[in-house]
Amino acid sequence: MKNKITIALFSIGISLLAGFLGSFFTQSSVSSWYLNLHKPPFNPPSYLFAPVWTFLFILMGVSLYLIIRSKTGKKLKQKAYIFFCYTVVT
Repeated sequence: MKNKITIALFSIGISLLAGFLGSFFTQSSVSSWYLNLHKPPFNPPSYLFAPVWTFLFILMGVSLYLIIRSKTGKKLKQKAYIFFCYTVVT
């Protein structure tokens, strides 16, 4: 049980770290271009972006946990890891 919790926390931590690094390097430029975009009327308010993105990165961490704990074959697991890394980095 303790091992499962450790793996889950590690998986979520990896995803949140990726999100933090992405926001750290782009945060300074957002105020210069994003605010000047012509946005549609249904655009959500700015204060929602941080909690929504945090939630999405937590869900990505949960998906990594599910990949790690999966009982599938090695090749399928490798494809899942590659897809996960591509999704988190881009």
